[in-house]
Amino acid sequence: MDVMIWIFIAVIFIILELITNTFFLVWFGVGALAGAVLNYLGFDIYVQFIVFVIVSAVLILSTRRFADRITPDSSKKTTAERLIGKTAKVLRQIDENTYVVNVSGEEWSAHTNDAVNVDDTVKVVGINSIILIIEKID
Repeated sequence: MDVMIWIFIAVIFIILELITNTFFLVWFGVGALAGAVLNYLGFDIYVQFIVFVIVSAVLILSTRRFADRITPDSSKKTTAERLIGKTAKVLRQIDENTYVVNVSGEEWSAHTNDAVNVDDTVKVVGINSIILIIEKID
């Protein structure tokens, strides 16, 4: 295996890291650079590959906590999920149980089994797909 192949693999992993921002793929790039160094020094392909795997694994395991702290939380709620618990104003009725409500300055479709009127204040208690579930505030 040529040293340029290891360098190419390292560059690919680093570019993928820049695209995904996971703080995970960069360590495969560093492992590939270690393989390139061993290739340059004349080591066997098996030794190069084993060092690639070991260097990558050690770096991943040793930096996982740090990476978890600096990477964005992937479990962030969607915009609609953030509306649960907020109050809304009923703008208009579409059919018997479906309404358009204003929550945080945005209009949303909403469904309720309660009897509500236009201009009533309601509470968002859930979401079903893109339709808010609302209840009348007593």
